[in-house]
Amino acid sequence: MSFRIAKEGGAYILSFLALGAALFLIGPWLALLPLAAAVGCALFFRDPHRVPPEDPSLVIAPADGRVMRIDEVEENGYFGSKVRRISIFMSLFDVHMNYAPLTGFVDYMHYRRGSFKNAMRDIASAVNENNTIGIKRPGATLAVRQIAGLIARRIVCRCYVGDEVRAGEKIGMIKFSSRVDVLLPLDVGLLVEPGMRVRGGETPIARLV
Repeated sequence: MSFRIAKEGGAYILSFLALGAALFLIGPWLALLPLAAAVGCALFFRDPHRVPPEDPSLVIAPADGRVMRIDEVEENGYFGSKVRRISIFMSLFDVHMNYAPLTGFVDYMHYRRGSFKNAMRDIASAVNENNTIGIKRPGATLAVRQIAGLIARRIVCRCYVGDEVRAGEKIGMIKFSSRVDVLLPLDVGLLVEPGMRVRGGETPIARLV
């Protein structure tokens, strides 16, 4: 089985390898730390193959991690109404790619600068740096919100308004632990509960009605 690394990780890995090579000339033991960091980055930026279910009524997890919260919140940007929110927390050990939860067109994008509080705190969705991606298709509308965390300081988005995305397609990542919220209509059928672990691009988290 091949081991793929996301393109966003290349600069980090090469930098640590170069530092390790330079330090090796001074003392071989000095190269151990940067080489270990390069291996750690390779693991963090791993990009595994994922196969989403084919049922178009399913909403797929946009990220690996643990479902930390399911609630109702007032969303005054894309929806302008109350929505169902499913929050997924990604630790440093999770795959950090983000995936489209369903097939549709990107018709909204809003990036907001902010602070970098612990992503597990509820206030993080309101005050942290984040990027909201609205996806629509006939009869279905949802949004994915990438939220920077205490350590995560770099949100990467690979899609743009007007793009067609398919369920399970890679749409970005957040570097070095973070959180992703899925914003859904209130009448969706939930398929997960708080505490469950999900795999981005594969695990169904809700069913559209």
